[in-house]
Amino acid sequence: MPQDNVNTDAIYGKDYTYRDDMTPEMMAKVVMENYDPQFVTRTKAGDVIVSQFNFGTGSSREQAVTCLKAKGYPLVIAASFSQTYLRNAFNNGFLCIEVPEFVARLRQQFANEITGKEKTIIPGDETDIDFTSSTISWRGEKFPFPALGSVPQSLVIAGGVENLVAKRLGLS
Repeated sequence: MPQDNVNTDAIYGKDYTYRDDMTPEMMAKVVMENYDPQFVTRTKAGDVIVSQFNFGTGSSREQAVTCLKAKGYPLVIAASFSQTYLRNAFNNGFLCIEVPEFVARLRQQFANEITGKEKTIIPGDETDIDFTSSTISWRGEKFPFPALGSVPQSLVIAGGVENLVAKRLGLS
């Protein structure tokens, strides 16, 4: 996703935010609808989303995180995140990592597609993410990223703050 400032309405539209009948399956079908209407059909569970600066800006709606989880994306890599989005992601057990050097490299690699105003670029490459060494490997290059702190780690491992609290209270 070569655009900066992808906001929460682009990720999960306002028309669905206050609907009580939205199941995870329904949420997965409208991911990025306001960003790129073809995004949901061009991507699949297991794909990693890579975006630019300030991903998740805008409102504090948690659905902008939970819809990505519902679609089966394991994480988002961005040059930077809105701090509200990042907190919502960790609170929901969703992994986000900031790797601006990797994003810059992708911008260079796909400059023609970006100049051509493609909203979603799918290179189809395998990307290795090593959390032990905090390194992404892509096309023979390595890109370091900061290790997650203990709080985000515990939230992601537990599957979110509700699961973590339930476990600590002996309810799960």
